[in-house]
Amino acid sequence: MLAAEQFTSEQCESLRRTIASYRDNDRLPSEEELIALLDRTISTLESESVDYRAQASDGSAGGLLDFSADTLPVIIVPDLHARPDFIVQLLDCTFEGMSLLSALATGRLYVVCVGDGVHTESPVDSRDRWIRSYQEWMERGNINSEPMQQEMKDCFSTMMAVMELKNAFPKHFHFLKGNHENILNKEGGGDHPFRKYALEGAMVKEFVGEQYGDAVLHLMNCFETNLPIVAVFRDFGISHAEPMRPYARNEIVNYHDNGDLILDFTWTSNDQAEENSCARQFCLLTGKEDDGISLWFGGHRPVEGKYKLRQNGRYIQIHNPMEMNIAVVASAQSFNPDEDIISIVI
Repeated sequence: MLAAEQFTSEQCESLRRTIASYRDNDRLPSEEELIALLDRTISTLESESVDYRAQASDGSAGGLLDFSADTLPVIIVPDLHARPDFIVQLLDCTFEGMSLLSALATGRLYVVCVGDGVHTESPVDSRDRWIRSYQEWMERGNINSEPMQQEMKDCFSTMMAVMELKNAFPKHFHFLKGNHENILNKEGGGDHPFRKYALEGAMVKEFVGEQYGDAVLHLMNCFETNLPIVAVFRDFGISHAEPMRPYARNEIVNYHDNGDLILDFTWTSNDQAEENSCARQFCLLTGKEDDGISLWFGGHRPVEGKYKLRQNGRYIQIHNPMEMNIAVVASAQSFNPDEDIISIVI
């Protein structure tokens, strides 16, 4: 595997073409493509450096990404929800006079996606597509309908792009587990079956099982199981949802042992978290006293506009399903949400 600083401009362009081809392809990926990419990505996740991802007590990759000693800027990407163009636009946006892809390839920044890669959720187009897919499934027993195929093409295109970037830049590109990372649509261990416009979780599981079989379902579940759940930087943290309550560092590293912890970082509703949970969580992870400056970022619950502030401004929600916004964070102290949360639509 090439280190980030070894990527040439030609290799970057090849990677971009591959990711754009996922978006532009009018067919679903083959079983062979999926299995090969999933196998490679699982290996990448399982072998991440203990310098930033401590191992759990059973030797597996832990749930915490720790970059608290690093000063590189961080790009925080909210819920993707099966929007492959979001990834392509992200790679093409400008950072310090170069494309973000080039900045990634030269190790100049970190990119952290907050999770929720699947299940489109635009209240207009997505809602109609899910309802049509659901009707085909319920009324005709057809999970492989045209609208469902289009939905799954968008899901796979997005997640295959995520996997390619993770494999290319394992230290600098990260994707956290969200509540939608539940391919088996299971209940328990911090997961709930998902439904919004239809029975999205059940429908995706049945589609993948029918189209590809148990091997792909198993590998997708392994990919999800190996995702980290929290990232901490010098003066801010990131998780999919607002932390329900603070957990000890060792508990987060050993997250697979604690379904309540997984639930509390992926499913928290607005106004549900304990008071000052973000500031207390940051202090537990870094060993620092609360300086009143640290921030926490997440997505999960949709916002209008660029962001929503919670916990006296210490928690910043950035997921707007109608927009393609990212947060550019150099430090919590200098972060201005009105200026540093930007649209990447070209």
